[in-house]
Amino acid sequence: MDGKLLKLDYDAIVALAAVVREGRFDLAANSLNVTQSAISQRIKQLEDKVGSVLIVRGRPCVPTEAGLHLCRYAEQVELLQHELNDRMNALAGTAGTVAAQIRISVNNDSLATWFPHVIKRAKNELGIRFDIFPDDQEHTETRLKTGEALAVVTAIETPVQGCRRVSLGAMDYIAVASPEFFEENFPDGVSLKSLENTACLAFDRKDTIQDQWMMNCFGETVRVLTHMVPSYEGYVACCVNGTAWGLVPSVAARAYIERGELVELSPENAVRVSLHWQTSTQSSEILRRLGDLVLEVAKEYLSPDMYREE
Repeated sequence: MDGKLLKLDYDAIVALAAVVREGRFDLAANSLNVTQSAISQRIKQLEDKVGSVLIVRGRPCVPTEAGLHLCRYAEQVELLQHELNDRMNALAGTAGTVAAQIRISVNNDSLATWFPHVIKRAKNELGIRFDIFPDDQEHTETRLKTGEALAVVTAIETPVQGCRRVSLGAMDYIAVASPEFFEENFPDGVSLKSLENTACLAFDRKDTIQDQWMMNCFGETVRVLTHMVPSYEGYVACCVNGTAWGLVPSVAARAYIERGELVELSPENAVRVSLHWQTSTQSSEILRRLGDLVLEVAKEYLSPDMYREE
């Protein structure tokens, strides 16, 4: 690049975004109803124009940093086109356009509890289709930094550079186990001694909420025998069937407790995880409206939090 304003072929950028989205050239070609050769030629011409590799070929194909910038541009243009079409149709008195697709990252527990209400309302009220990356709440903001997502639900309080943060509230996690597991492992009550070497659940190796709960209860932690269960449904099922104890969002756990399928290990203790909505400060109108909807739904299901918008 020589510092001059680049004049890029938008069809080539769309082809690049399709390869990143689908992970393969052939699937990208199918999604755009063109040949795989056409996709390859467009991306090669775009790379020549930019003077940089944009896709690391593989299975899946992954974008370089330059490729991510162009993908983010393509998504923002698509949203702006969607908004413009809606305005023009409104002026003409005709029906709205097809739904806009928005790539976001949402933590797994929100996705399994309250966020489906957002998906339903966003479809009906805003005409949005979602492409959602699930992840741990401590790591969803990485998708925003890399440009893979236009917005995220995250536990990270500090806004990503160039983004705004809105506090959604807090998700409370409580330690639970089946009645049978509780009676077998904690006949004299829950203590550090009785917790040591018990079977415990974690979502994955990034999940440290069990240690957070022990620190809240006892000021220190002990060694537990951890099962990695990277599925919300599987995690809860393992609690219910007596495999191990684990930390489950209270919004979901209460129904199991009321039915007698789970008991709480320490009713006076919970781990409170603050959740935030982050998106670019230069986001489109439809993203701003989505943020308002996310906050409205979150207030129904999450505990109040002290943080303000930044």
